[in-house]
Amino acid sequence: SGGGEDGEGIAQGGIVLTASHNPGGPGEDFGIKYNEGLGQPADEKFTDTLYQKTLEIASYKTVADSPDIDLNAPVGTNYQLTPTSAVTIIDPFQNYLDALKSCFDFDQLRKFGSSGFSILF
Repeated sequence: SGGGEDGEGIAQGGIVLTASHNPGGPGEDFGIKYNEGLGQPADEKFTDTLYQKTLEIASYKTVADSPDIDLNAPVGTNYQLTPTSAVTIIDPFQNYLDALKSCFDFDQLRKFGSSGFSILF
């Protein structure tokens, strides 16, 4: 691995807007979650620090006249927001899968799972 699916690097993390985690917003109808570079949830120390920082927010800024970003755009689509900042649509699935394959022997897990072993949760 090493490069993103678009061949242009690796995301350091991603913000996930979701209705199922950490309810927030005016009607508690959405939440915000941060996932690290390989898609794993951020650890508690990071999220606690981030939360404390949010309590200090006094204002925010927007990028005037920036283009709307279509999150369904093809991988590799680039949106130039300013001369020095851009958003590129990526799909980290293959990087995530490669990371899992480097940690687990899926063939052995498959054999073990089909050996009759059972587990009760």
